[in-house]
Amino acid sequence: MSTWLFAFVLSTSIWGQEDALPPERSFFTKEGPWGKIQCYYFYLEAPDSVVSRAPTPDTQPRWRIPEERLADFEALISETELTNDLVSPLFNPRAVIRRNGIANLFPSAALIEALSETERQRIYARLASYPHNEFYEFPIFFLGGNVDEWAQDSGLRPELISAIRHLSYHRGDTLAFSDIPLLLGLAESNSEAQLIKKKLTRTRTLIARLEVNPGSNLPEMLDYWSTGLNLRRKELEPLFRATAAVSGIEHLDLLHVLPALPRKLLYTFPGDDFTTHIRFPDCHWTTLNFFKFTAQDYYLDSHLASSAVLENFQQVEAPYRFGDVLMFINPKGNAFHSCIYLADDLVYTKNGANPLVPWTLLELKDLQKMYNLDLGQGMIQGYRHKQGRLESE
Repeated sequence: MSTWLFAFVLSTSIWGQEDALPPERSFFTKEGPWGKIQCYYFYLEAPDSVVSRAPTPDTQPRWRIPEERLADFEALISETELTNDLVSPLFNPRAVIRRNGIANLFPSAALIEALSETERQRIYARLASYPHNEFYEFPIFFLGGNVDEWAQDSGLRPELISAIRHLSYHRGDTLAFSDIPLLLGLAESNSEAQLIKKKLTRTRTLIARLEVNPGSNLPEMLDYWSTGLNLRRKELEPLFRATAAVSGIEHLDLLHVLPALPRKLLYTFPGDDFTTHIRFPDCHWTTLNFFKFTAQDYYLDSHLASSAVLENFQQVEAPYRFGDVLMFINPKGNAFHSCIYLADDLVYTKNGANPLVPWTLLELKDLQKMYNLDLGQGMIQGYRHKQGRLESE
């Protein structure tokens, strides 16, 4: 099914059941020059073709510790309430594999399950700060605030959901889950392991619809969605005016106001056409190709992506405009994530180069939590293209 047809079918089925949706899953943005936007939460899962292509993680949990930090990490573990019979095997010299300056530790399932949430928070935060601990640096996030909402209609056994609930922990204000190997180890068959792998791709995102009716300020809205430079206005204006003129419609899926490439990619996972690349698209590739009709794959090189921002963009402060780039800057001044500002608190993003992560619409506040900005571990800097991002680029 094409991206356009998928979005159309999904949007029409949801709008037709609008009154049945629980109010906690929908909200309105603030009104502004963009107009008024109504949003609904829903969950995406990677298709079987994408899941089968991705490697299945080892069921043995592994903690990777820089050797020079091993003593500090052992001291951290000693501060827990874990019993000696759980801890001593973890640091047994014969069980620790040392390679290329990294000490590989293999915690038992019993040790992991025995951690309190506070202990899990502290230990997993430390692991996330060390390289090569991807499940701790990039955990599964439950943006809805609880595991049960995420797991609803997932088909996972109650015992597996209970395990996820027990092993979840708070990272800042957001509930997270990192023990993917342990969960896979609970699978009763290979088919269930593949089901778990698929369900762990469940990602909360948004469908957003723009209110367009005879009372809408169409000139102001068209100016905003064409970036104030008439960018794509000749495409948008007939669509806006037609929607406003037809009685009973009054809303336009925000998907239709996006440029061609994000309109194609939104709500999808990287397909087979990306397997020939050196790496899969990440946030910077997504951001810098937002207004491109044809993707420029040299943005897969983080150095070239950074150079493109420095050469072609200028810093801007809030309030931001449609199409502005928001860079997440760490305390050292390095950009570790980027997204595209749409309106109010809505952004377009892809979180990392993982092929099991889709292109989504998110609330900026949720993205800030996912990247620890709510913990004071960075800041957001806005950038705007110096020439206005002409389509002919």
